[in-house]
Formats: sequence, structure tokens, C-alpha cells
Amino acid sequence: MTKTDQYILTLLDRVGFALPPKAIGLGLREEYGEEAPSWRHVSRRLSGDLTDHGLVNQPYAGEVRGYYAITELGERYLHDPDAKPEEFVNDNTTTEEG
Repeated sequence: MTKTDQYILTLLDRVGFALPPKAIGLGLREEYGEEAPSWRHVSRRLSGDLTDHGLVNQPYAGEVRGYYAITELGERYLHDPDAKPEEFVNDNTTTEEG
């Protein structure tokens, strides 16, 4: 997990609803100023590792793409002091045959 991931998850946890990457990036800029990641970097983290590991999802994917919300696993990552890092890594080694 990166500092950007922590920022993203914390913001999504605090607002409690899905947001697009640009809104998340602007919120982080408002909160962290110069230290904030760009919204493009936020977008890459959301669509990459954070989604891949199940920490965020796109709850409205059937209606509109690109809105992300924190999942229960993401909330657990933030709030469970007993959780171990390996609990937050999906096993993507399985493949579909076909």
C-alpha cells in the first residue's frame, strides 16, 4: 500500500459514498495541498491495485463507470488493528480455461 492508497481509502471512508477519481483527487488536494497526488495518479491507483485487491469497487458500474467506493474489506484495512497485510491481497493466480 502506498501513501496515496491510504489517502484515497481514508477520504472514501469519511465521505461514505462513491466518487469519481477527479473528485477524489480534488478533495485530496484541498486536504493535503502540494503533497496530494494528482487525480490521474488517483485514477490509476483506483483502477489498479485498490480494485484488484478488493479495497474499492464501482458500485454503479451498470449505470455509470468510474465512480469508486470503499468496500467492507477496505474499511477493515483502515480500522482493524489486528488485520495482517496478507489478508488484503487477492489471489489472482487462477485462470479461466476455455
